[in-house]
Amino acid sequence: MAWGWSSKTEENEEDASKDAGGMNDAGGLTDMTAVSAKISVLLDNARNKFEDEYKDLKLSVTIPALIQLVIQAEAKAPSDQEFSRDVLYNKTGKASEVKGKELENLDQCLSFAEWAYEPSTKELEKSLGSCGYSLLKHEKVEEAGLVGYYIAIDPEKKTALIGIKGTSSLSDMLTDCCAATTKQTLDRSFVANDDSLKEISAHEGILISSNALAKSLEPFIKHLFLPLNYRLLLCGHSLGAGAAGLTGVLLRSQHPELIKKNSLEVISFASPPVLNHKAALACLPFTTSVVNNSDVVTRASLNNVEVLFKILSDIQARLVEAGMDPVDRKSTTAFMSKIKSGKSGEMLMSTEDGFSVLDKAQKGVSIDDPDHLYVPGKVILLYRKWQDRKKRREELEAMEQAAKDKGEKFVEEEAVKEQEPLPVFCVRTDGVADPLRLIEIDSDMVMDHLTGSYHTMVDGLK
Repeated sequence: MAWGWSSKTEENEEDASKDAGGMNDAGGLTDMTAVSAKISVLLDNARNKFEDEYKDLKLSVTIPALIQLVIQAEAKAPSDQEFSRDVLYNKTGKASEVKGKELENLDQCLSFAEWAYEPSTKELEKSLGSCGYSLLKHEKVEEAGLVGYYIAIDPEKKTALIGIKGTSSLSDMLTDCCAATTKQTLDRSFVANDDSLKEISAHEGILISSNALAKSLEPFIKHLFLPLNYRLLLCGHSLGAGAAGLTGVLLRSQHPELIKKNSLEVISFASPPVLNHKAALACLPFTTSVVNNSDVVTRASLNNVEVLFKILSDIQARLVEAGMDPVDRKSTTAFMSKIKSGKSGEMLMSTEDGFSVLDKAQKGVSIDDPDHLYVPGKVILLYRKWQDRKKRREELEAMEQAAKDKGEKFVEEEAVKEQEPLPVFCVRTDGVADPLRLIEIDSDMVMDHLTGSYHTMVDGLK
């Protein structure tokens, strides 16, 4: 990436990035380097897919500037007013409670998805047995293009459970999510009375795995589950969630009885975007995808990368205008000084302007482009409010100051344990909702993907 002023420019770019990584006064974003690194995994892998459109975009400069902007927006927002980010989530669908049998089912399906990671067949049998299921098959595969899975049945409920294993590597998942989109013509439409859905666009790698899984399930479905009128339940997390969603589509296409009897259901957690717009929405009757807060994998798609590129391009233009685009010693010093100022420094743009830039970027990326993929089906979006998070932080700061005034030791970890968990909110929406059409910059964007975090949020609904 040429900056045009000396042979040391690449070193200056690295220095600027390292210096940005040293800022750790960001409230919720305490590890700027780690957040920046995860985003770079997506962007570096994706940039060559956009030809020359973003070739001059300086990621090592604009990513730290964006992260600082998010930090400042949260730090400067009054905690007695609703945050713009929280409004974005709340208005994206129907605010709703998940309770009773639905909540119980969601909680159990999350366990079903998590158990797909279990390497021990004996332990898997034990876990399933505690819920009334008997294990029929436990396929532990380590080959490219295949996913691990298990099949279990509950004769009393006449339910066949297929639990599909997710990825073992988050870095691989982020890279894979920017893989090519491919088209597939199905045996027949996976939705009744709509032949336009005989062809889908899907995530190439996960579709390959899903076709292989559907083929493996074929004899069980054809010779056992359909004749016995069993209901099929597919569950998975991460890559397993994406495979569950696509396998559900394939099975409905291959077995029209499943459509007629409405006897296949997919309940998935942390699914990456895997289907084109129309197909993703057509999954609404039989697929429920649960998304936790800022989970980066649920946003990891080329269309969202393009939204982020557009935002970063706007940031770069503002840095140039402000004389802080590192092209010489003076502008490099100005940029480093800005980043060092942390959350207390002057914002590159107001929060209102930032959301206008986001809105413009999202409108500039077509939803209906067949290469653009989305989380399928109904989406249950679980989130905690940044406003509540800031109030909690202010409470901890007040407790720390009170302890200091009394000459007492303050241990934040212990104080946090004594506090009530922050409330969990729920919005029912779909995969093209605005909060899912951006890569949300947050310190929890990686942790929110883990099954433990999903359990915490589901428990927060109880």
